[in-house]
Amino acid sequence: SFRYEGRDYAVTVRDVKLFPQGYAAVLTQTELLDEPSVIVADIGGWTVDLMRLDNNVPNAATCRSLELGMIRCIDEVKEQVRRDVGLSVTDAQVERVLAGKPCSMDEDARGIIQKQGRLYTERLLSAAMEAGFDLKAIPVVMLGGGAAVVKRNVAPQDGLSRFFSLL
Repeated sequence: SFRYEGRDYAVTVRDVKLFPQGYAAVLTQTELLDEPSVIVADIGGWTVDLMRLDNNVPNAATCRSLELGMIRCIDEVKEQVRRDVGLSVTDAQVERVLAGKPCSMDEDARGIIQKQGRLYTERLLSAAMEAGFDLKAIPVVMLGGGAAVVKRNVAPQDGLSRFFSLL
């Protein structure tokens, strides 16, 4: 119950369904709406939120959240660069290299960052499969801050059914 502009209101919430924000983004992509099932992977700062859509309807039983977000990836990349070449690179530098954008940097450090981007992608795909999402059988849509990193690092040997990146 509350009062707004001199009027009393009473609101009763009977049912709530909460889904990752990626659901709304996928519904704007008409080519995906023809697929019977689609996996949505929203790669955020701290987590990767996964969900399967069946006939464009979220399947609540499939919602999972993996602690493999971009902050963790960037922290691991920076630590690897520090260990291997003794440089303390910044988050911004790592993000630019992972996105394939120009950045003045030691070539060895750049190579380490690129290699770590591929390792992150492999770890993410493996974790999604272990969580019960068959990325080889069902098309996957990736979005969020880490989608560009994964898109650059998906390789044919990953054997994904179909891969879409919404940036």
